[in-house]
Amino acid sequence: MTAKEYRGDENINSNDHSVPAKILLYSTAAVILTIGMREIASILTVVFFSVFTALIFTPLVRWLKQRGIPGTLSVILVILLFTLIILVLGVIVVEAALQFGNQIPSYQAQLTELANNLTKYIPSYEEFSIQSILRSIVSITISLMANTVNGIVNAGATVGIIIVTAAFLLIDAANTSEKVDSEIGKQSELRLRISKFSKKLVKFIVIRAEINLITGITIALLLFIGGIDYAILWGVLIFLLSYIPYIGLVIASVPPIMLALFKYGPLGALAVILIIVAVDALAENVLFPSLMGKGLQLSPAFLFLALLYWNFVFGLAGVLLSIPLTIVLKIILESFEETKWLARLMGPIEETEES
Repeated sequence: MTAKEYRGDENINSNDHSVPAKILLYSTAAVILTIGMREIASILTVVFFSVFTALIFTPLVRWLKQRGIPGTLSVILVILLFTLIILVLGVIVVEAALQFGNQIPSYQAQLTELANNLTKYIPSYEEFSIQSILRSIVSITISLMANTVNGIVNAGATVGIIIVTAAFLLIDAANTSEKVDSEIGKQSELRLRISKFSKKLVKFIVIRAEINLITGITIALLLFIGGIDYAILWGVLIFLLSYIPYIGLVIASVPPIMLALFKYGPLGALAVILIIVAVDALAENVLFPSLMGKGLQLSPAFLFLALLYWNFVFGLAGVLLSIPLTIVLKIILESFEETKWLARLMGPIEETEES
């Protein structure tokens, strides 16, 4: 064997050994990062919510700047508008939540009575008691409704911190392009990657917020027309929980469905279910793909795994942030040739086959 052939074999062997080493290194880094994020989860969740809030309003700030309004003044106007919306909506929602909370014992009694009437027509066995199952369902439903109301009422302080932090981020964002240009003007490739990353992320965050807003307003309006109590509260809840894949809309739909059941009976509850399903199907399957395209869609399996992971790291806040954070990860992976294959694996089957 010649020296050249020997060196070639040596390179192949070293590459073979480097793959397990890289997997071990990346896995170790992921575990350490996960543990670290869990330790400072309370800080990171506020930071992430503030960043995504700032991203939603960044296009509006830039639009005002293009109209000749100075950057700082543009940020102040946007923050004042955002704060005004939060205050007005907050007063309405908190008042409705408190009223609904006071009615929960009455709803529990009605739901228990309904469950007891239902059990009369269902046979029971010694090992299998329909009555106990229905009582458990009633208990879980009422507990879910009470926890939802308490969460809305107690969110005021966190929202205030997010608004202040987002304001500072928006002030910085107003001059971001100039700062980036001055720092990396000569590094065209890095500048292009940062530009693509920021544009994709802002586009996704803004469109996701618009879709959730359209869904929440439409459902709230239809619930109001149908005479369902606290329609605005359920619209806000649907807007927020629609960020949670698969289960968010289901959780947000439970209270209005229960109220429709009490007011109009089973047909009324069925009508509310059909309204929510129809609006969500149109928004997610027609409107969102037409605005967003396939580039930033995620496969259902990976999205569910991401939901579990971010819930483990950040708790309930991680559930709300699961889609935006996973999209950020995908955009980062797409920005480098070495990791584009991982980004494709995160996408839907159609995207993987086309690639």
